[in-house]
Amino acid sequence: MSVRSAIFGTTSLVFIATGASADVSANDIWTDWQNYMAGFGYSVDGTETMSGNTLNISNLKMSIPVPESDGNFELSLDSVDFVENGDGTVNLVFSETMPMSFVALGPEGEAVSGSLDYTMSNMEMRASGDPDKVQYDYSADQIGMTLTELVIDDEALSSDALEVSFTSNGLSGQSIMEPGALRKVVQTMALGATQYKVAFVDPESDAKVNFDGSMASVNMQGDSVLPISFDPENVQAALESGFAVDGSLSYTGSKTDFSIIGGGDEIIGSSSSETASIGVTMNKDALGYSGSSTGVSFNMDGNQVPLPIVAGLGQIAFNMLIPVAKSETPSDFALGVTLGDFVTSDQLWSMFDPAKVLPRDPATISFDLIGKAKLLFDFFDPTQMAAVENGEAMPAELNAVTLRNLRVAAAGAELTGTGDFTFDNNDLESFGGFPKPTGGIDVGLVGGNGLMDKLVQMGLLPQEQAMGARMMMGLFTRPGDGPNSLTTKLEINEQGHILANGQRIQ
Repeated sequence: MSVRSAIFGTTSLVFIATGASADVSANDIWTDWQNYMAGFGYSVDGTETMSGNTLNISNLKMSIPVPESDGNFELSLDSVDFVENGDGTVNLVFSETMPMSFVALGPEGEAVSGSLDYTMSNMEMRASGDPDKVQYDYSADQIGMTLTELVIDDEALSSDALEVSFTSNGLSGQSIMEPGALRKVVQTMALGATQYKVAFVDPESDAKVNFDGSMASVNMQGDSVLPISFDPENVQAALESGFAVDGSLSYTGSKTDFSIIGGGDEIIGSSSSETASIGVTMNKDALGYSGSSTGVSFNMDGNQVPLPIVAGLGQIAFNMLIPVAKSETPSDFALGVTLGDFVTSDQLWSMFDPAKVLPRDPATISFDLIGKAKLLFDFFDPTQMAAVENGEAMPAELNAVTLRNLRVAAAGAELTGTGDFTFDNNDLESFGGFPKPTGGIDVGLVGGNGLMDKLVQMGLLPQEQAMGARMMMGLFTRPGDGPNSLTTKLEINEQGHILANGQRIQ
C-alpha cells in the first residue's frame, strides 16, 4: 500500500465529503469522481441505477495494484446516492453508517483484509457550479470510524487484540475542484472535539498497549495541482508533470494517555500541547516542511521506569526547505529548530544536582540557517539518488550560509551568535577539499565563567580543565558590554586566514 494507500486514504475521503452558479448533474459528479480516482491509478466500478432525480451507485469498489507485489488494495462501499435538486446542484447522500471493506497484502506478503464502519450524523453535502469548476460544501454533527474486523492470513484478530476508533464533532468544509490536464483542488476543513483510541496486544510480549487521545479542534487547508495521470510511486515524473501541493494542519487542546501493561510490568504516561501545527509545500523546485507546538508537556511512570519522567516545553518549532531539482543556478535552502523553555521535575534535577547549585531556569536551544546551494541531481530520481549515495556523483554545491538567532540558554549561561559565509567552489584546496569560505560569525557568551565555577563546585568539571578553558577564552574573546559577558568575532578572509577579533590564529 505504501505511498499510494496513504494518499488514497486522505484524498478519497476528502472527495467523498467535499456548491457557485451554473449547473451540474448527478452524472457530472459521478463521472468526475471516477476521473479523479483514475488519475491516481484506481479502477472504480459500481452498479449505476437512475431513478427520477437520483443516481444510485451500489456495490462500489475502488482498487489499485500494490507496488512490488501481486496484490491489490481494494475498498468497497455499499451505496452512494447523487440527488439532483432541480436548481443545478446535486446532493451526495450516504447512510448514517457506511460499512467499508478492504483487501490488500501486508509488508511481508501476508493477505490482509478487514472491515470498518464509517458513521456520519446529519451529514449534508452539496455540489454546485459547473463541470469545469465544482464546489463541494459539507457539514455533519459528528463523523466516526471504527475498525470492526481485521483478518491476517485467514486468522481474524479478536476485539481484545486490536481496537481502533475515531470520532469527531462539528465537521464543516469546502472543496473546489477544477478538472483538466492539471486538476486544481482548493480545500478547507474544520473539526470540533475529536477523540481517538488505538489498543492492541503485542504478539511478542502479550502486553496490552493502549493510546487514548483527544483534541479540542482541528483545522486543515490545502491547495494542490494534480496531473491527469498521477503515479505517487514515481514522484519525479509527477513533479515534472506539474504536481504541487501546499497545505497545513493545526489543532488545539491535544492530549494523549498511553499505557503498556503485561507480565507484571507497567508503563503509563501522557503527553499534551496547547496548540500545534504542521505544514508542507512541494513542487518541482523545492520541498518544505514546518511545524510548531506550544505548551507541551510529557510524563511517564511505571515499574520499568527508574523514576518518574516529567518534562515541559514552552515551544517546539522547526522548518526545513530544500531544493529538489537539478539547476545551473543556486536555490534557497533553510533549516531552523527551536526547543524553547524546557523544564523538568526537581526529582530529575536532584539526580545530578542535589544541592541546587545550578539555576533551574527554563532552558532553550534555537538556531535558524538560510542559504544558497546548487543541486547537482534530481532529488526524487532513484537512479540519480543511487549515484549520489554510492559516491559516484556530487550532490550539491554550497554557495552561501547565514546563521540567524543562535541561542543556547541553560543553567544560568547564554550563548548567542549570528554570521554569514560565502563559499568558492572553484577553490577546493585551501580547506582540504571543502569549498573555500569567506565571512564571519559574531558570538556572545554571558555567564560562562559563573557556570564553570558551579560545575567545579559540583565536581563535574576538574579544576585544571576549567583553568584551560578560561585561558582559551582569554585568548579568543574580549569582555562584553555587561558583567560576566564575553564576545568574539571569528572571520575567514579572502586570503583564507582565520581571525579572532582581528588577530590571525591560522
